[in-house]
Amino acid sequence: MHHKRLNIMKRFNIFFILFLLNACVEHKFFFHVAPDGSYETRYSAHGDKTDLNDHDFSMPFGVEWTIHSTMELMEAESYDYSANKISRRNEIFPASFYNGDSIYSASLLKHPIAVTHSNWFFWEKYKFEGRFLGRKVESKYPLVRQFLENMENPPNGWVKEALIYLLTETLKRTDLEWNTRPIITAELNSWIEEELQSVSDSTLFEELDYYKNLGLDVIMQPASPILYNEMDSIIKTLEDELEITLKLSDDSFEFQLILPGILEFYNADSLAGDTLLWFLTIENYVNQDYILTAESGISYPGRQKWGIAIFIICGLLFTGIRIKKKRVY
Repeated sequence: MHHKRLNIMKRFNIFFILFLLNACVEHKFFFHVAPDGSYETRYSAHGDKTDLNDHDFSMPFGVEWTIHSTMELMEAESYDYSANKISRRNEIFPASFYNGDSIYSASLLKHPIAVTHSNWFFWEKYKFEGRFLGRKVESKYPLVRQFLENMENPPNGWVKEALIYLLTETLKRTDLEWNTRPIITAELNSWIEEELQSVSDSTLFEELDYYKNLGLDVIMQPASPILYNEMDSIIKTLEDELEITLKLSDDSFEFQLILPGILEFYNADSLAGDTLLWFLTIENYVNQDYILTAESGISYPGRQKWGIAIFIICGLLFTGIRIKKKRVY
């Protein structure tokens, strides 16, 4: 069992160190919606090569995107990546650009975006709605939330709190038998109180693999071996989730949007001419969902006048027919 978890534990220890060394990445999205409802997406990113390639925010790729990248060039301090695509009317935009199998979907940052167009002949409506799904950090590990607010002065015990969450949540999500769960829960709580709580932050940081291994042994030894794979999958999901959240702390996002017609509603940070702009960092979605929304419309007064005229004529004709029928009877 110890050998089976070795690679996971090594990765968990290393990501804290790599995270502190990562440079920031600037992500920019530009959406231009055409009157027929199709829309162009232009994405660009600038930053450290390692951070561009990791999975905290996977970049667009694939045959449907036109890609330009400088990451294959000679070594440099920073690199650029861009991707362009034309989407059909009401085409679904991906909630994540990651399509590998090394990270579970639940760990990823989800950013669903919908660009919708409705044509009612007399008027047309356009709606843009983007959503960065909240990471719910405050409810999972409050000290990690404080760490993200002030990384230069981290709160005492934030690594310990994160480790406790990983262990207790893994136990909570495992499909244990009803008579086994309270026994393992009591043993884990006892180990946390009697051993883990007395470990200093510096020691825990340096020997995180060791203490994580002890905690997992407390959980796994009393459990049935058929649950080991399930537990490994659960804790990997939780580890990846935390790692992605931490790495996102240095990523910034800028969204620009142009909609046809007259703007009717938006929550953008600013408006420059006909371009809506949003700027966000992890602070905007660290707990709750962050929503970007805008609506516009095109009205056709000429069609509306003809529509009213036709409606009146039809009404008069209908009324006349009814009157004639009454006279006949």
